[in-house]
Amino acid sequence: MKIAELCTSSGWGGLELYALNISEWLQQQGHDCLVVMKSGSLIAERLHNSKLKTISLRSRFKQLPLLAARRLARIIDQHQCELLHVHWTKDLPLAVLAKCLSRSKPKLVFIRHMALTRHKRDLYHRFIYRNIDAYLVITKRLQAEAERFLPLAKDKIHLLYHGVAELEQANRSYCESFLSDKRIDKEQFRILLPGRIEHGKGQHILLEAVHQLQQQGLDVEVALLGHIMDQAYFDNLQKKSQAWGLKDHFHYLGFIDKPTYIFDCFDVIVLTTYAETFGLVLIEGMKCGVPVIGSNAGGVPEIIEHGKTGLLYEPGDVAGLAACLQQLASEPGLRKKLARAGQLFADEVFSERQHYTKLIQIFTALTGHS
Repeated sequence: MKIAELCTSSGWGGLELYALNISEWLQQQGHDCLVVMKSGSLIAERLHNSKLKTISLRSRFKQLPLLAARRLARIIDQHQCELLHVHWTKDLPLAVLAKCLSRSKPKLVFIRHMALTRHKRDLYHRFIYRNIDAYLVITKRLQAEAERFLPLAKDKIHLLYHGVAELEQANRSYCESFLSDKRIDKEQFRILLPGRIEHGKGQHILLEAVHQLQQQGLDVEVALLGHIMDQAYFDNLQKKSQAWGLKDHFHYLGFIDKPTYIFDCFDVIVLTTYAETFGLVLIEGMKCGVPVIGSNAGGVPEIIEHGKTGLLYEPGDVAGLAACLQQLASEPGLRKKLARAGQLFADEVFSERQHYTKLIQIFTALTGHS
């Protein structure tokens, strides 16, 4: 198949990483894959030395969407693309216009990573969604939202859980060296929160929970991992950690290219968003054999069965999160039990092979390839 992967997002997170990974995998499987991205974006930087075919759309087209659509239509026709795979919601109008303007009329597949909150059945959205051939969702919750809010036939909506590959993990000696280098006490209970540093990711909730644990006489080590998206928010976290006497227990690890490599160096992986659509980092933690804690909202309850594959607390509930952390810190047997059950569940339900197999089945059904 000849496939164009479209993602002009400037950010870097699960959505952008997925677009990159699926492009590389399609190319490895022998498909003719073209990545269309925004010039100067983090995706463009990542693909600078890649073997993938790439084309950049200049940022000034943002104010002139029809010009960008014509440009994309020419790209589609020049490369004879049969399928246009869209990842970012803001790219949908661009993709639909390009499909309408192109001679090739590629099948348009959109994968939804974020929650839907309102009906989209006006004339504009009817036009947009009429031109979508397959609408992929990553949780059952998103599937129900799509069926409720969008002008789409149910047979166009496909549930496709994310898949995670087998992950390379650090050995014990590396962990000891890593923890020592970062001045993280390996004798203490160690908590890792991966994710962009911004209010919506809820790092402040974890910090407040750790402060409660400290007041109860339990010292723990906390590490944040990811890009700082809101410097003022991060600065405030640091100020609070100092004011609460947590400075030596609060660590920022920066951005690590392969974050899962160090997951096993910690005792628990925590996700503190108020309503995470999916929670890929929880699955990665499970596959690494580390117990996980997540908020009971969004797609997280489809990943964590409380008390069996991990622990859940109510979104924003500092005391609830502190109670989960205290339970795991004081019960090593429970940590092992949850880690083992979580690993088995993640390997069975969130297999990368299973994800790719279903995705290709959808693509081939649309394009007529066998």
